[in-house]
Amino acid sequence: MTLKLISTDNNIIEKTYEEFLKEIKPNSFFYFHKDTSYKDLKDLIDKLENDGYSVYFREVKFGLDEGAYMYELHII
Repeated sequence: MTLKLISTDNNIIEKTYEEFLKEIKPNSFFYFHKDTSYKDLKDLIDKLENDGYSVYFREVKFGLDEGAYMYELHII
């Protein structure tokens, strides 16, 4: 599973699930590029919930264009 995260300077950072787990801290927000597979994100959410995390997931639109969106994942 390859996850495409968006950094603060709008660059795409590709990470595996294991690399992503190392960065998790309480009350963390992560933003994923729209090209990240929705199926991979749902699998990620299921794995995190099985590991005991509470997860809030949504699609964030940032423009009027239909393709102007990203995914937000809040780990509580």
